[in-house]
Amino acid sequence: MNILFYLHNLWEISATTRLAYDLAIVLRDRFNVNIEFAVNKRIHNDIKNLPFKLYVLNRKGEFGKAQGLRDIIGNNKYDVVFSYMLTQNVILSISKFLSSNKKTVYIGSVHNSDNFMENKEFYKFPYRILMKRIYENLDGIVVVSEAVKEDVNKAFFVKKEKMKVIYNYINIEKIKRLAQSEIPEKDIFRNPVIINVGRVEEQKGQEYLIRAFRIVKQEIPQAKLVIIGDGSLTSRLKNLSKNLNIHKDVHFFGYKENPFKYVAKAKVFAFPSLWEGVGNVVLEAQALGIPVVAFDSQGGHVDVLKNSGILVPLKDVRKLAENLIEILKNTEKWEKYSELSLKNIQNYSVNKKAEEYYNYFLEKIKEKRNA
Repeated sequence: MNILFYLHNLWEISATTRLAYDLAIVLRDRFNVNIEFAVNKRIHNDIKNLPFKLYVLNRKGEFGKAQGLRDIIGNNKYDVVFSYMLTQNVILSISKFLSSNKKTVYIGSVHNSDNFMENKEFYKFPYRILMKRIYENLDGIVVVSEAVKEDVNKAFFVKKEKMKVIYNYINIEKIKRLAQSEIPEKDIFRNPVIINVGRVEEQKGQEYLIRAFRIVKQEIPQAKLVIIGDGSLTSRLKNLSKNLNIHKDVHFFGYKENPFKYVAKAKVFAFPSLWEGVGNVVLEAQALGIPVVAFDSQGGHVDVLKNSGILVPLKDVRKLAENLIEILKNTEKWEKYSELSLKNIQNYSVNKKAEEYYNYFLEKIKEKRNA
């Protein structure tokens, strides 16, 4: 089987890059699949030493990129071309329109659950109809959760049978290895630490976490809150922690190349996102046996956590605080959710999910050849 993965770029810290790279390695090594990559452009912080053949489109506009992608596909006779994220899905679909290739399988992927939210205004209805045509022109679409499947159907009217749910995955062994590294901020972690990892943006809901942390401090004065990630709301949230008089115990670490060494030393992982595709950071925390307390919001993390994490009502600061306090104070409950996390994460290993991808690709190839 010959497969081309198509991404915007190979930015080293991008979750999309990590997903594609880890999947490609397992497909190559376990299933003897030949994998090649295509990207729109190279950037200075691309992943280093990519062990796969790489094509760079370097074309302007979606139509120009589609022409370039069509030529690469035509010259190499791939069995499957698999694209990541909306813009690449559009370009892949256009390249199929432009091609006379009847054997290659064209598959897109959707990782976000906010498509309807972003396009629900009446004036965007023509765009939604156009996206229906673009998506349904593909031979298949991988969606990373049932929530994403529902969202794509609602936003773009894409038939549900066109979509295949394959949940995200992580490289458990790699995360555990990276988590063993030392950290310079040892003094902070001598206290019970609540940790959050994610972009500091409205979607990630850190404002609610900071407000909840104020309540936590009243019960557990020595508690600390660590937020790892950058974003446009950092200054505003720092000011909020000052206004709540908890700023000495709220630590904004910014972006960290290896967040796992911090997560491993925390007591609980807080995930107050307002919506998500899946939220890989939840999987990563569970791989390290760290209990997760999350909002019961729109997203695949709700399905992923099931009974292995604690879900609280959306934007309910009081309930969020109460459950964080319970995990921090109740050793038996902490041990219960730590064990459940380690058990649950086995369902989301890259090896397990690579098999699902391989079987799905085989299924779509057979469908196309028999059509």
